[in-house]
Amino acid sequence: MKAYGLDLRERIVSFVKTGGSKVAAAKRFGVARKTVYNYLTLVQAGALSPKTSWGTWKKFEPAKVRTYLAKHPDATLWEIGRAFRGTDVGALSALRLLGITLKKTRKVSGKK
Repeated sequence: MKAYGLDLRERIVSFVKTGGSKVAAAKRFGVARKTVYNYLTLVQAGALSPKTSWGTWKKFEPAKVRTYLAKHPDATLWEIGRAFRGTDVGALSALRLLGITLKKTRKVSGKK
């Protein structure tokens, strides 16, 4: 989820400082009451601007997934997930975003 912009944060804080209630500010600007309280706390600390992003957290980069699948066409979702240090569900989501379908099952040895 993206953080609210600095402009909205400043409008919320100025609304409360000019006499508006915190509940009214939350309703007027469409945010949670806790958000209003957090912004007022941040103003006291002197840091109202949103935090900078830490970057992307994607494990399954599209180019790397396509390269892996070219080298391992028979890989199952479980194997793809392990190769990228993710899960089989994460691998499935990545493949769906890329428009790639797999219909394979993991071979499990069992008694006959």
